[in-house]
Amino acid sequence: MVPERLQLARTLFKLRIYESNGYSFENLFASVMQYARPDLMKVKPYGNQGDRGNDAYEKEHGRYFQMYAPEDPSSSQQKAIAKVQKDFEAKLLPYWGAFCPVKEYLFVFNDKYSGTNFPLEKTLAEIKSKHSLKVAEVFLAKHLEQEFVSLSEDQILMVISGVPDPASLENLDYSIVGEVLRHIQNLTLSYVESGKLVVPNVEDKIEFNGLKVFGQWMQIKQRETWQIDEYFVRNSDFARATLRDYLSAYYAESIVRFPTDSEILQTELGDLRFAFILDRIAPETGVAAHDRARRDVALVIMAKYFETCDIFEEPTNVTTG
Repeated sequence: MVPERLQLARTLFKLRIYESNGYSFENLFASVMQYARPDLMKVKPYGNQGDRGNDAYEKEHGRYFQMYAPEDPSSSQQKAIAKVQKDFEAKLLPYWGAFCPVKEYLFVFNDKYSGTNFPLEKTLAEIKSKHSLKVAEVFLAKHLEQEFVSLSEDQILMVISGVPDPASLENLDYSIVGEVLRHIQNLTLSYVESGKLVVPNVEDKIEFNGLKVFGQWMQIKQRETWQIDEYFVRNSDFARATLRDYLSAYYAESIVRFPTDSEILQTELGDLRFAFILDRIAPETGVAAHDRARRDVALVIMAKYFETCDIFEEPTNVTTG
């Protein structure tokens, strides 16, 4: 996979990390790791016994993975430590360890890139020493990302349901345009702002909003926005202003989801907000080829409304319309 497409895939994957909690994170973990480590077996909870402290394991290596994916990892660190202490000795060792000795223990913590902490590291070190394990470590979002980017191109595309091709400038499938636009208008608006009548330089706006990954996509898709205009002409009952309201609302929602004062690297905020809007316009269906086509449509729609600052901020010294 060429570096530009891999960087886009990585940004889409990071969005999945930030958006995944509980079972959704477990499924994301499994989708990556079962490609990366074919011998990995995901454990399905059994009745009221659950999984006995084992979410997935590699039997041949005695390597166990236990997952914890809270909505807010920064406020759940003590719960993470308690889970390690309780589940390892009360569940994993007496049940799974009885027939498959525990040699390596990986506590998979969806920290959402906030990092580990001293008490958790100390607890794992104590478990390693007490039970003579080869490994007892925390497995963070950055480790799962590394497994992801090491996959083959086909596997990467399967995990994130495809990546649009910047070299493809074929005419849009209008049936998919209609499908995507209907999806947009079926959602409930949370934030609505008045329209903006500005015409900034696209390159200036890309730089101003920190679109390091998606900037080139906006430049490429500028060439295709005529197809959205043509769709509107063919469907005269479709209100452009209404669509603008929805996209503006998505942008406002992305700011709430990824605020400027968050722990996320400031250099990634713009691209994560962009990926959030893209996912809202064209959420995954699980069919990679179809999802790729829908994302291509979504990118052209975003390019159309990016021009007039209905999504993302206008840089200084723009021309009012």
